[in-house]
Amino acid sequence: MTNKDELSGLSRRTFGKMIGLAGSAAMLGLAGGVEQAAAAPDDWKQWINSTHDKPIKMAVSCYNTTNPYYRPTQVGALDAGDQLGIQVDWTGVPDGNTVAQIAQFQQLVGSGYQAIVVIPLEADAWIAPIEKATAAGVIVLTANSDSPNSGRELFFGQDLVGAAVVQGELIAKLAGGKGDVALTNCAPGLLALDQRIQGAKQGATKGGLNVVNVYNTNPSDMASELATIKDILKANPNLAAIMPLCGPDTAAAGLVRKEMNLKHPIVGCDLMYQTLELIKSGHIDATIGQQPYMQGYMPITYAYQRAILGAPKLALPGGNYFMANEIVTKDNVDSFLVREKRFQG
Repeated sequence: MTNKDELSGLSRRTFGKMIGLAGSAAMLGLAGGVEQAAAAPDDWKQWINSTHDKPIKMAVSCYNTTNPYYRPTQVGALDAGDQLGIQVDWTGVPDGNTVAQIAQFQQLVGSGYQAIVVIPLEADAWIAPIEKATAAGVIVLTANSDSPNSGRELFFGQDLVGAAVVQGELIAKLAGGKGDVALTNCAPGLLALDQRIQGAKQGATKGGLNVVNVYNTNPSDMASELATIKDILKANPNLAAIMPLCGPDTAAAGLVRKEMNLKHPIVGCDLMYQTLELIKSGHIDATIGQQPYMQGYMPITYAYQRAILGAPKLALPGGNYFMANEIVTKDNVDSFLVREKRFQG
């Protein structure tokens, strides 16, 4: 069995050093042009593993592994595992099938995983599975999208309502404070998108715009995305602006604006590389990033401190560990192009 007193003593002596190592490695991961970030010392990894009588295993379960938005999140989680010298598995389903995702999650719970990070689609469907896993001693966290009533320990992600308010206010300013704006939703039923819609409507309306509709999209099929954006424009010939609420939607809106030589202001979400290129070329005005790499990296490092080093639970309002917004425009896009290049392919 793990010697808890020994771990606690080690934690007090080396906690600051470990945080510094993890932080430095994370910055290397974010800097771009790095295939694998710096690892923690081998002697630390060997010592930690020698004090446990079973393998140290953690996992991330994502509801849509085909969405390109989650590529940096996957890399962040795997980087954290490599640096800490533990097994981290990227799992989930490709199509939003909550029943299948929960079944897979329950297999992980029964297979000796000390911590699991869930990126859920249907928040309420996860209440019972997460409560059961927590009762079994597994640390369960959520990232990117939350299940706030499930008893998960912490949520790592963006203040989605607040970020979308900023997004709505910005596009209203670009549109001159009048006219119609259309929103998009790439994941109907996802709490995160419901929160974005709430904030976007609030910000756009406050800025003087009229929200005409919220249109559903398919983030796994760019051809479908492009067709949906064109249909939105046909249905709303007097549209003043487009406010996509998902990463693939944002890139699609920029591609259509470029193809059709349009002038509609576009302020979207997330830091897909194609979106950044379209900002650089002047076909998207701005995007609001939410640090997807850190949404994978931070939960794993936190779970390691909790499950392996015996650190106490972090008490935060609402159990939310919010990432800072990153507002990208043509003025600062170059630095983001360098950073996000790593996550291509």
